[in-house]
Amino acid sequence: MVRKLLLVALVSVGLPACEKCGPFKKEYFDIVGMQALLLQQPAGAVGQVLTTGQSVSTAELQLLIRLDTKLYSAQPASAGGFAAMACEPADPSYTESIDSLIVTSRYDYDTQHPAGTSLNDVVQLQNEYGQPISLREWLAVPKPVGGIPYPVFRLRQAPVSSATQQFRVRYHQTNGEVYTSETVAIEIRP
Repeated sequence: MVRKLLLVALVSVGLPACEKCGPFKKEYFDIVGMQALLLQQPAGAVGQVLTTGQSVSTAELQLLIRLDTKLYSAQPASAGGFAAMACEPADPSYTESIDSLIVTSRYDYDTQHPAGTSLNDVVQLQNEYGQPISLREWLAVPKPVGGIPYPVFRLRQAPVSSATQQFRVRYHQTNGEVYTSETVAIEIRP
């Protein structure tokens, strides 16, 4: 009976404010999925998400990896008793690390990259100083998933001629989780 009254009192009073969330351990994100999107990013302009069949030059093409995350609430410390939390995370962290990332195309990219083979040698991104680095260099330094929440990649080498491309990204984490995603099919111009 006392427990029922305590529960009714807690519900009627409400959950504690964020400043008084109690003895909770740190919140963290878990990766639960991934999306691969293609953007057209002309110099000095805002990027635009590409849809099926659109045409874009290699210089303006970006591949965006968006990680779908789930926030896990803090777990109560072992102090016993009832604990609830109705707070936004103050400083959530990622507990996973990227192991490998492979970019392929469903179509022939060029003679060295037939359909289904890795394009990692032609994929690059910018480091924290704005300088282009290869995907291999980026992956060589272990980093938590949240290090770059939405990595944006570019192709450093254009196909020989205009061609339809549809990219597939395979994302592997050190905890064994694997996510794959495909972009829409677009035409890339050299």
